[in-house]
Amino acid sequence: MAIDSNPEPPTISLTLPAEADVPSSSAGSGRPGRSRRLPARYRDALPTCPVPATNPLPEPEPSGSRIKRLTLIVRDRLVTAINIFGIWRDYPHRPSYDPDTLVDSEDLSNHGSPPTTIFPTLTSTPPPPWPFVNMTVWRLMNWFNSGSNLKTETEVNRLAKEIHDAGGFPDSDLDGFDVRRENKRLDAAQKSRPFGDNFQEVTLDVPVPSGDPSKDPEMFPVPGFHFRSIISVIKAAFESPLADHFHLSPYKLFRKSPITNEGERIFSELYDSDVFLAAHDDIQRHGLLPPDDLGCTREKIIAALMFWSDSTHLTNFGTAKIWPIYLVFGNLSKYIRARPTSGAWHHLAYIPSVSPFL
Repeated sequence: MAIDSNPEPPTISLTLPAEADVPSSSAGSGRPGRSRRLPARYRDALPTCPVPATNPLPEPEPSGSRIKRLTLIVRDRLVTAINIFGIWRDYPHRPSYDPDTLVDSEDLSNHGSPPTTIFPTLTSTPPPPWPFVNMTVWRLMNWFNSGSNLKTETEVNRLAKEIHDAGGFPDSDLDGFDVRRENKRLDAAQKSRPFGDNFQEVTLDVPVPSGDPSKDPEMFPVPGFHFRSIISVIKAAFESPLADHFHLSPYKLFRKSPITNEGERIFSELYDSDVFLAAHDDIQRHGLLPPDDLGCTREKIIAALMFWSDSTHLTNFGTAKIWPIYLVFGNLSKYIRARPTSGAWHHLAYIPSVSPFL
């Protein structure tokens, strides 16, 4: 047998991962092998791309999507000085003007002489002798329907007859005078008067349940419902003399407690409530611009609408009545809108009576 005296060892190639553990072969004794880690000096870190100086470009938006808009809200807070009662205001947004500066101190109290009416009375009643035929009848009916309520129709008719017979007025003015007929004339005139500008008349269909769940409600038509657009009322209100007294910038009202010497919150008006403040802040953040004026820089405000309704008589005398729906603005102080002569209440609609007993 021929034996090679210089055998060449077999060639073995070993490739190790950079940071991998190298398991050893199991020992001949059958014990599990040990994991061995390559020394750090033999491990190479792969290079990476440098961090860009700017943010990566965003993914292209699908066609037709809207461009995102960023709105910057600047809070120009204003805290007023403390007055003699220890009260001050905290405006989250600086107001464009303070309507309370237009109110005179004489109008805040009825001490001494009664305060003068600084607000115009809004009335649409035609001048006398409407709706009567002459001034003599108007004066007599005005006397009858004012002052004491102990006057009777019989006594007024007797007075008119004595005046007519005595010749104190032109004979033709009181010919055939009758109080009941004149009151009916006034009622008819009030009902036939137009309700004003921008009013519309429609017939409402009111569903009336029959009491049987299996049957549909029967529609009951109610004609003569007069109304006008809320937008038209808002425009008219902001063009009226009272618009100068509207509070457009809400605030928080505080007082300095004489006991704790700390600030306490005061709630006095609608425009110093948390709801009004939240709505005003929301409209500053998310209020939409006019579609025809996207560069509008006018002030964004809240028009606080308050509604009220109750049956009322049209005049101090007669039987004519109506059920109006009123609208008033919470931007006005309650001390203004509660005055009967302020003209702060706007007629929005008139509910017709479906029964003579309502």
